[in-house]
Amino acid sequence: MSHPAQASSSTLVGSSQSQSQSQPHTRPVPKISDFLDDDEGSDGDEDESEDHSEDDEDQVVDEDTIPSLPSLNAQVNGQSQSQNQSDGLVTNKKRKRDLTIVNGNANRSASVNGSGPSSKRTNIMNENATGTGNGNGSEMRKKEAEKLFIKRKELPFYQGRREILEEIMNNDTTIILGETGCGKSTQLPQLLLDHSISTSHYLPNRPPKIVVTQPRRLPAIALANRVAAEMGCVVGEQVGYSVRFEEMVGKDTGIRYCTEGVLMRELANPESSTSRSQVNGDSSGPPPHTNGGLNLLLKYDIIVIDEAHERTLNTDFLCGALKKVQKIRKDLVRKAREEDTKLKMNGNTNGNGKGTSNSTRRAKGGAGIRELKLVIMSATLDPVKFQNFFDTGKDALLVKGRMYDVLTQHTLQPVDDFIEAAARQIMIIHCDEKNEGDVLVFMPGSEEIENCVELLKRVAKQLPENGQQIQVLPLYAALPPTAQAKIFSPPPKGTRRVIVATNIAETSMTIPGVSFVVDSGYKKEKEYIFRSSGSIEQLRRKGISQAAAWQRTGRAGRERDGHCFRLFTKQMFDKMPEFDAPEIQRCNLSSAVLQLIAMGQNPFEFEYIDNPGRDSIAAAFQTLAGLQALSSPTTITQLGIEMLKYPLDPPHARILIASFELGCSNEIIDILSLINSGGTVFIDKPNDREEASNSKAKFIHRDGDHLTCLNVLRSYLAIKESNTNLNSKRKTNGNSNSGPNSKSLIGWCKDNFVNHKTLTQAIKIRDQLRELAERNGKDWKSSSSIAGSDSSPILKSLLQGLFMNTAVIQSDGTYKQTAGSLRVKIHPSSVLMSKKVPAILYDELTITSNVYARNVSTFEQHWLTEIPLFAKAGKQVTVPVGQGQL
Repeated sequence: MSHPAQASSSTLVGSSQSQSQSQPHTRPVPKISDFLDDDEGSDGDEDESEDHSEDDEDQVVDEDTIPSLPSLNAQVNGQSQSQNQSDGLVTNKKRKRDLTIVNGNANRSASVNGSGPSSKRTNIMNENATGTGNGNGSEMRKKEAEKLFIKRKELPFYQGRREILEEIMNNDTTIILGETGCGKSTQLPQLLLDHSISTSHYLPNRPPKIVVTQPRRLPAIALANRVAAEMGCVVGEQVGYSVRFEEMVGKDTGIRYCTEGVLMRELANPESSTSRSQVNGDSSGPPPHTNGGLNLLLKYDIIVIDEAHERTLNTDFLCGALKKVQKIRKDLVRKAREEDTKLKMNGNTNGNGKGTSNSTRRAKGGAGIRELKLVIMSATLDPVKFQNFFDTGKDALLVKGRMYDVLTQHTLQPVDDFIEAAARQIMIIHCDEKNEGDVLVFMPGSEEIENCVELLKRVAKQLPENGQQIQVLPLYAALPPTAQAKIFSPPPKGTRRVIVATNIAETSMTIPGVSFVVDSGYKKEKEYIFRSSGSIEQLRRKGISQAAAWQRTGRAGRERDGHCFRLFTKQMFDKMPEFDAPEIQRCNLSSAVLQLIAMGQNPFEFEYIDNPGRDSIAAAFQTLAGLQALSSPTTITQLGIEMLKYPLDPPHARILIASFELGCSNEIIDILSLINSGGTVFIDKPNDREEASNSKAKFIHRDGDHLTCLNVLRSYLAIKESNTNLNSKRKTNGNSNSGPNSKSLIGWCKDNFVNHKTLTQAIKIRDQLRELAERNGKDWKSSSSIAGSDSSPILKSLLQGLFMNTAVIQSDGTYKQTAGSLRVKIHPSSVLMSKKVPAILYDELTITSNVYARNVSTFEQHWLTEIPLFAKAGKQVTVPVGQGQL
């Protein structure tokens, strides 16, 4: 197989996260006013706090899942052609030692298919919902699969399949750098399942079982839908997915896409994974097998870690755990072979002269256990680090991608306001009739996205009616699937789409029609600050890395030559780090440490790709010990085992378990669903704050934000139930139309400044938590009357998990942490902001000009003595305000 020239530096750099290169910009830059009336301008939220929604475990489908682009080996050009070539030569010399290049020899396609996956995905989901799986539906799926196969054959990954599969079958661990557009995420699992090179490697009685991990839930779901379409099946049959709070698998599932968190929980909690598989009818494969608490994942033969360059917390912990699982399974297979050899030499008899059956050896753990193969895969990662960690002794495979040229431009001077600058650049692009294609804009978070969208919509109203219009669409993780699907729908005739997105669109999404990228140079990133005086985890706006900048640039070169406008100077770009520190070195490790100990692993001795440091591990131990999840640094308690049965962070799982004991699980499940929904309950619009405050007043609960938000959810559910009953009566009477008494849920949310997306997601999570509670033999229906005077069971349950997030009032009106020495203030958005309560608990801290506690509730200060961590403090906990310290 011939080896093509090495890729340019811009296509070999991965997306990651970086340190901040400049201070956050302030507003306004007045140039955009040229497109607005004199009295209009940008009116973004002045609240300095950050939104956590886009940092959830959500993303969308990987670019490689849309194989409808022209086949070619052109690369993304960083600046101009000549400059990029010179940069590429240096990088080629540097990287060639670590890479084996696989050439697909793809021929350029004659046309460009710009259609997205949404229609196919919607059809599949509709079939799943309606149960259509036979007859005409099956024939249509087969025809669609045949059409897609023609496009699959053009993909470089498919054309280089023999060399790739031989490399995987001949090695325990294979590292693949599949460049953008090569088709790695969709093609590899199908080839591993069906190709003769793979199937001939395994025993004839069971084909290989493949699991492919993704950093976030949306790509796992979308990839499963895409691969199911290519295979001509329904999701849940040969192809399925498992994500937090949702699963679609069956007994015949051979390819399972899942989030990294799901596989981590399966490693630490084999019993729950077994029961879940039985519920879904998946009883194939050998029985569960553990080693000191570590699930050996015997039902999987090949595990693919996709998008490994992101180096999420779970990526690093998975790599360490799977490396150990791989070694244990290899030793078991070796011992089984030695036993078989001895049996053959002894005539295959036992002490009674009778033969030893295969079933007997299988029961002993010999036959039926296969070696585990690992594939570490990404568009861009540091291959040397993974080669050294897994000790592969082999070069990484480089599969060439398919990209058009992209011209990149930087600003000459730093911009004062990247939202204004982005809007201005979009209008410059749009007003040039020669520019064809849609625009993709990268913003750090949902707050900035909504401000930019609102500004662009006002600008759009000033465009001539007979000219080309713009359609502005937001894209971030907290948006519901229906809103995200809009980006795949073609715009109306004579309309250019402008998609404003977070880094969700950086490496894991293909948006058809995009020819222009506007890059703000920012993202939002979790940061964990460990202090002996009290640790803080927050979401901060930070500058991106060079790798992320190149990934964003590549979005413009998928279907035609493109153009990337960077809203930062070339000097700022040169100062950006090439890669970012992995998430394991900047996040709270409590959840991962609990899972490690459940696996029988010592977190201090565990083999990490990059060590997180003793302080971070010690902080996790402190939290877990306080939650009563650990009895020693290496021993998990029964309570800790119970906590692992729920896909929640340890503090939230502890709250849920406490609610079962205190008889308020109904309310707590609703509250936890809202906390984990990925968005805020109330919408804050600067121009309507007085009206929003008046609407919020009707929901306020005297004990704080948690119960106030619960009141909102209960009111929403009451309206929903009322509408359902009303529509049911109308259908009974032969009238299916909604009458004037049927209040729109969306309209109710708008009238009350409530986030409909948050409530919708919360209801889905609530249903899953209720189902899990039933499966674990718990009663989720027990309820405490919050309408009455006693809400103490709910607040006590919250305190059991959030005891580290508590503070008591001081003489100056601030609050001092009980588990640290930080002084905090109640956030202005809280219903307790203007009240002076003795003690508070909170969900998180936000650092701006002050340290603010968000989502706050009050509690009786003496309850702290019921918490084991504070039990010894006794009298000190309840000292008068302003005297003494805890």
